[in-house]
Amino acid sequence: MRPTKLLFILVALALVAPACRNAAGTIDSTEPGSGHGMMGIATGTAAGPGRATGATSAGQGSGLFACRSASGTAAGYDGYGPGRFRRGGLAPEQLEANAITIDGHPANFHGTRRVTSGQPLEMEMDNDYFSPTVLKGRPGARLTIDLKNDGSRIHNFSIPSQHLDVNCGVRATGTVTVTFPPSGVLSFFCTYGRSSGMRGALSVG
Repeated sequence: MRPTKLLFILVALALVAPACRNAAGTIDSTEPGSGHGMMGIATGTAAGPGRATGATSAGQGSGLFACRSASGTAAGYDGYGPGRFRRGGLAPEQLEANAITIDGHPANFHGTRRVTSGQPLEMEMDNDYFSPTVLKGRPGARLTIDLKNDGSRIHNFSIPSQHLDVNCGVRATGTVTVTFPPSGVLSFFCTYGRSSGMRGALSVG
């Protein structure tokens, strides 16, 4: 090998190695900037101010990312064109065979769970469904829901009447606190997937 080629390789290695180290001087096992752009993933740092009422960051130290308020979201968090627009068209995805109707809208059904106030519930957010889909509880009961996005694109948890509007990027986790209605059904939905059946309900009775 020519000396000039060898010198070039050594200089390139000297420049690349520091870029792979974090502030502590150790080599990162994951990309520190992963999560921006293409898949709508949040960074692994705290969610920051502007979080929706009742929403907190989660996944700190667990290798996951944090859900964030949909209002005031950092640039690049959901800049990929989420939901049906990400797929390159305006047509919603086809509903699943066992879809139900919630508040007059179709919803992909992935189970019912009776909940108890004071006991957190884990909820999976996946491509075009929530699991469990229907939560049954007492009138006025407050419930903490641990959200986890297991899908391949950004999802959202929204209840406008309770000022909840939270984005969860791929692999993101977070918590929201919801209140059951005095009677009947209160629906929640994913802003990006609701036309494809990504809806659920808080049901009393």
